[in-house]
Amino acid sequence: MDPITIGLMLAGAAITAHGQSQALKKQKKIAVAGQQEMLNERNKATDVALRKAVEFNPDNRAAQQQEIAQALEGDYRQAVESTPITAQGLQVGSTIPTGAATTDYLAATAREKAKSTESLRTLAQLMGRIGSAGQLRRNEAVDLGDTAGQIGRIQDGAGNMNQINSIKAGAVTPSLGSQLIGGALTSYGAGRMATAGLGAAPAAGTGTYANPNIMSAGFRPVSAWN
Repeated sequence: MDPITIGLMLAGAAITAHGQSQALKKQKKIAVAGQQEMLNERNKATDVALRKAVEFNPDNRAAQQQEIAQALEGDYRQAVESTPITAQGLQVGSTIPTGAATTDYLAATAREKAKSTESLRTLAQLMGRIGSAGQLRRNEAVDLGDTAGQIGRIQDGAGNMNQINSIKAGAVTPSLGSQLIGGALTSYGAGRMATAGLGAAPAAGTGTYANPNIMSAGFRPVSAWN
C-alpha cells in the first residue's frame, strides 16, 4: 500500500479526531463551570436558611420578645400616664375653683393618683408581655415568607443558568475547518487507494459530528437539589 495514501488517510482521521476532542473539552469546561455555579447558588440558599434558623434559637427569640414587650409597654405607658381629658376637652381637676381645694384634698388626690398611675404602669407592663408573644409570631411569619421567597428566587436563577449552560454546551461542535480538512484528506486517500486498484475504497469521513449527551457531563435540573 502506498505510504503517502496511508499517511493522508491517517492525517485526515487525526485532524477529525482532534476537532472532536477539542469540542468535547469545551463541553466539559462548560459543564464544570455550570456545576460550580449550581454549587454556589445552592450555598447561597443554604446560608439564607441557616441565618433564619439561627433566629429561632430560644435565646434569640427570648431577646426579640423582650424588645417587643418593652416597645409595647412604652406605648401603653405613654397612653395611661397622659393627663385624663373630659368629654368637653378639659383636663380632669382643672374645673376646681381656685382656693376650693384644701391641703388634705390635694394630698389625698395625689396619693390616689400615684396609686392609679402605678397600677396603670403595672398593667402596661403586663399588656406588653402578653402582646409580645403574638407580635413575635407575626414577625416570624412575615420573615419566614420573605425567606422562602428569597430562596425561591435563588433556585429560579440557578435553574435559568443551568438551562443556559446546557444550551451552550449543546451548541459546541468541532471546528468546521478541522472537519473539512480531515474529511478531504481521508477522501483523497481513499480515492488514491481505489485508483491503485486496492479494492473498494472505505467510506470517507463526512466530517459530521453528533453532540454527546451533555446530561452525562453534569447538568442536572434544579429539582435535583432536594
